[in-house]
Amino acid sequence: MSTATFTDRVYEHIFNLLLRRDLRPGDVLDRKRIAEDLNVSLIPVSDAVQRLAHEGFLATRRRQGTFVCSPSIEDVRGQIILREALECQAARLYCDEVIRKDEKRLLTLAKAADKAADSGKQISTEDFNFHLALVELSGCDALADCFKRMIRLSMFHEMALIIPVQQSTYDRHVPLLTALCEASNDEAAARIRHHIWVGKDALMGAAS
Repeated sequence: MSTATFTDRVYEHIFNLLLRRDLRPGDVLDRKRIAEDLNVSLIPVSDAVQRLAHEGFLATRRRQGTFVCSPSIEDVRGQIILREALECQAARLYCDEVIRKDEKRLLTLAKAADKAADSGKQISTEDFNFHLALVELSGCDALADCFKRMIRLSMFHEMALIIPVQQSTYDRHVPLLTALCEASNDEAAARIRHHIWVGKDALMGAAS
């Protein structure tokens, strides 16, 4: 197994610890323990930590160690604004005929996202999978790659701040998909913008 593969394995392990809140904001990351748990050397651990620090999950302080970042409400708001820019641009590219060609697969993903929310899941990979599939329909690899990085950091921010799903304001994915299949470019972008922001101001206000 290559060093890069070991690094990817360590990266995913630490990321999952963050999402499960086994590592919480302000916690010190024990690199030696991570290496022992995964039976790898410190080299891929250091490489993964460097990558996670660059992406905003961790911070290394000289002579103090590596800590889990503590996101603020403004960090969350900034990621939502970035998500709006990415998804609305993608919607302008994939709307109408493009989205209808993949409607069956998207409907399966939309139902899974709604089911996850109904079950009370706060951070949903099902939601991520649905929106990533939409963004990938844009045909722009750079946009999709940026979206993947953004949504992972958003998932961490929301879990770190315990921002709960509110069923009273939750915008369901199946009706969203139905609307997108009939929307023009501008209508698709507007519908996605509404979906992204619905309930978010109230949630962030409750967390502040």
